[in-house]
Amino acid sequence: MAKDIDTFRRWHLATAEFLDAWRIIPRTLVAAYAYLLYKVIAWYMALEPHLPKEVLDKVDKMSPEQISALMIPAPTTQHAALVTAVVGIAAAIFGLYSNSGKNWNGFTCWGKCREIEKPNKKDDNPVPPASFDLGN
Repeated sequence: MAKDIDTFRRWHLATAEFLDAWRIIPRTLVAAYAYLLYKVIAWYMALEPHLPKEVLDKVDKMSPEQISALMIPAPTTQHAALVTAVVGIAAAIFGLYSNSGKNWNGFTCWGKCREIEKPNKKDDNPVPPASFDLGN
């Protein structure tokens, strides 16, 4: 039973490490955002001015000036605000993507691993501080 649990844990940890190393979930979210951005921009560019549905059956009896006065312009400020918000979120999406994930520093071993010696950060030959002769 204990061996099964250990195998189960190792499999789950390996799966989590795989997903984190390849950054599958963040990349999927960025791809979904890119698709959303494409669809919103395509929708925005396809907007055209139109008449309200209540007026459509009376168009034959109206003058061109009356028709142009009743036209609903497109895109409206609400449309532009939606597109601005969706495009503006790109900075946050990129920031979350670039700051997510583990800082990988090489291979993670599962069994007995030998210690890797890290270089000593102290300088072997430190330069002495400069001394000044003030001539007193």
